[in-house]
Amino acid sequence: MRLTKLELHGFKSFADHMQLEFEPGVTAIVGPNGCGKSNVSDAVRWVLGEQRPRLLRGLKMEEVIFQGSSARRPVNIAEVSLHFSNEDGQLPVAFSEVVVTRRLSRSGASDYLLNRSPCRLRDIHDLVSGTGLGADAGVVIEARMIDALLSDRPDERRELFEEAAGVALYRDRRRSTERRLEETTTDLARLDDLVGEVQSQVRSLARQRKKAERAVELNAQRFNLELTLAARDMASWQDELARLETQVASRRAQAPATDRAVTDAERERETAYASRGSAESRRGDLARSVSMQQQDVLRLESELRVAEERQRNAIARRQRAEEEQRQGEQLNLQLGSDREQALAARAAIEAEVADALRALAGRQAAEEEARRAVAAARSAFDAAEVAAAAARDDTRRVTLERESAEHERGELAERAAAAAAERAQHEEARSTAERELATAERALSEASERAQQAAAALAAARTQADAARGRDGAARGALLHAEEQLAALQGKVNALEALE
Repeated sequence: MRLTKLELHGFKSFADHMQLEFEPGVTAIVGPNGCGKSNVSDAVRWVLGEQRPRLLRGLKMEEVIFQGSSARRPVNIAEVSLHFSNEDGQLPVAFSEVVVTRRLSRSGASDYLLNRSPCRLRDIHDLVSGTGLGADAGVVIEARMIDALLSDRPDERRELFEEAAGVALYRDRRRSTERRLEETTTDLARLDDLVGEVQSQVRSLARQRKKAERAVELNAQRFNLELTLAARDMASWQDELARLETQVASRRAQAPATDRAVTDAERERETAYASRGSAESRRGDLARSVSMQQQDVLRLESELRVAEERQRNAIARRQRAEEEQRQGEQLNLQLGSDREQALAARAAIEAEVADALRALAGRQAAEEEARRAVAAARSAFDAAEVAAAAARDDTRRVTLERESAEHERGELAERAAAAAAERAQHEEARSTAERELATAERALSEASERAQQAAAALAAARTQADAARGRDGAARGALLHAEEQLAALQGKVNALEALE
């Protein structure tokens, strides 16, 4: 098996389609820094299934697609193909040339092809396992891998040697087998749980089956016992039926006499009801007449109270008028004394004025004082005249009030006489009403006695009617009960006959 060709299109710096053919011998790629030499080894690693962008010197897988430049537009697909010569048949495929292709688009779609046919990454790994090819194999040796070879850590050197010796294929197979064994162990544990659960259900179903069989046996025994009890009950029911038929015959023989007794009791009850109704109507008439008499008495008493109240008011007004008359007489006496004092003062003032006039010629110096004294005297006289006028007015008013009080007193005397006459009439009407009330009460007591006698007779008749009704109801209930028992016995007999 030998690498013969490498095709690149849109991978990193290879924007155009590029073919690198590897002739027998050693092929070297020489160029300055940054010309894309490492992109060739990255392409080989990427097409063999590398999934880590960091090992391809990027942060994400889309960075392997050509990003464009100032003179070129970016492309949307990166594709790399490796051509192997399989003339010696080392690869397990029936082709002399094997082409492994990987394609990636900017949308994230990734495809693997084997001889231009779609396949899985796992198929490519299985194809190149054991040949030294692979993303982690020594087919691409970097500077860090040389450092690992020269390192003092034996585990790093061991990984490279195992890959070169083709041990990685068997290591992967072992890991896959161990993973499958773990999955099988998990499935077996789950199956054990399911088997245990099913076994518990089987044991539960077995217990239920035994219980069901026992229940069937018990039901059969119960049915036999119920048949035996039914036979015994039927025999006892037949005896009871014969006894009940005898009782029914006797009850039917007694029924006509009971009906006649009930009819007589009802007739007596109707008669008692009629007599009670007439007694109640008479008692109602008497009660109405008594209530009317009582209303008249109450009306007369209210009128008498009104007359008494009017008489008391007239007496109070008369007393008030007499008191006002006494006060007027006292005021008259006081006004007379005041008038006499005013007249005396007037006479004294007039004497002083005469003296002042006689002394006027000789006493010019005291003229002003005399004038002031005259003015004061005149003021006092005017005040006395005003007081006298007010006293005269009060006297006239008191005289008028006294005359009004005398007139009202005469009216009150007349009203008192009329009230006394009306009261005498009310007293006479009241005595008449009391006599009528006593007569009505006697009639009412007699009617009550007759009503009580009628009620006693009615109660006795009702008691007899109720007793007759009770006997009739008991007889009818016994008859119905006997008929129901007879029907139930007939049904049970029919059911037992059907069972037999």
